[in-house]
Amino acid sequence: YYQLFGTNPFFYHLHSLLVHLLSTVLVYFIIETLIGNWKLEIGNYNSAPFIGALLFGLHPIHTESITYIAASMEMTGVVFMLASFWLYLMHTTRKIASYSLALFAFFTYEMTLTLPLLLVLYEVTVGRLGLRGIIRKTWGYWVGVGGFLLIRFSLGVGLARGDYLAFSPYHTWLTMTKMIVKYLWLLVWPVTLSHNHTVVPGFEAFMTPYSDQSAILRQSILDPEILASITVITVIIVITIIQRKKHPILSFAIGWFFVSLLLVLYIFPQGTAIAEKYLYTASIGFVILLSWVFYNLYKSYNRYKHYIFLIVGVVALSYGARTAVRNADWQSPISLWEHETVVHPASELAYYNLGVYYAELGYREKAIAAYKKALELKPQFWQAKNNLQNLQKL
Repeated sequence: YYQLFGTNPFFYHLHSLLVHLLSTVLVYFIIETLIGNWKLEIGNYNSAPFIGALLFGLHPIHTESITYIAASMEMTGVVFMLASFWLYLMHTTRKIASYSLALFAFFTYEMTLTLPLLLVLYEVTVGRLGLRGIIRKTWGYWVGVGGFLLIRFSLGVGLARGDYLAFSPYHTWLTMTKMIVKYLWLLVWPVTLSHNHTVVPGFEAFMTPYSDQSAILRQSILDPEILASITVITVIIVITIIQRKKHPILSFAIGWFFVSLLLVLYIFPQGTAIAEKYLYTASIGFVILLSWVFYNLYKSYNRYKHYIFLIVGVVALSYGARTAVRNADWQSPISLWEHETVVHPASELAYYNLGVYYAELGYREKAIAAYKKALELKPQFWQAKNNLQNLQKL
């Protein structure tokens, strides 16, 4: 992209927009294929897939994935993955196209490596093939994953992209139970959005030398929040298994959420404990679930269908309004980190980054104030101290 367009932001934003539009269209086609016999009609129009695609397209959680240019480049892989999945659902004669798109996805964005698992999930819930049938139908995708990993390992790049939180696998996995519930909450209630979420007080998503490692290590499986998180996850998984035959779409939608997040749940250490961009693919399970819920409401309470569509409209408008506000946060580095200082007033990293960008633009006094606040929060933050001293010499 740089060779073609240099630093012209227009083409990067155009790419981001096209990526999200294509993803939204593919979500429509996937839901239509999955639940083509559902009829939520306005006139003669079946609106079930439209509702899912509309809510996906407007959901505020996708702002980081699309407005943040670096993340939107990764989401190009999601487009390939969704296209591959849709072709898989359509017809066996399109296998070569589906395999090819899967390979493009794998080599564009690592999180798409869950595609074969999503295909297995589909067959176990909606398709219901036996083990031999699943192996016969999905083996090509597994070969693609194996090829990607072989090339990756041959280049000396492993699966880990960092360290476990506080360098403890056990405490990391305890922490991730809370992050799973937080991901669920962000999908349901996308109000407090952040580029650098707090994992536990004193420890943020972007681990730095000043992160409070002891805050992670102090956690126990008996902590009420962790116990509650484990309970919520267990109940959801049990419902998914129990309802597999009676409500296969419900089980598929819930399973999609969990499978899509597998690679960022610190089974292998990653660089970031929680990031909203990780929900771009996982949210598809959520909107499939919403479509299923609205369908069942429509079927059971048809005489109130106008109110049901009114609820959909209100949710869509709320999503759209929140997305517009969140986009404003991403307008510039300064607006982003100013927002972070409001959401996380105890974040030394937010104030430090804000000071860096203030200084770059020549806002000397604002930069000094930001660095002082970072040092107030973390007196040992030597980078902030060094930058502050340099500014004060000017």
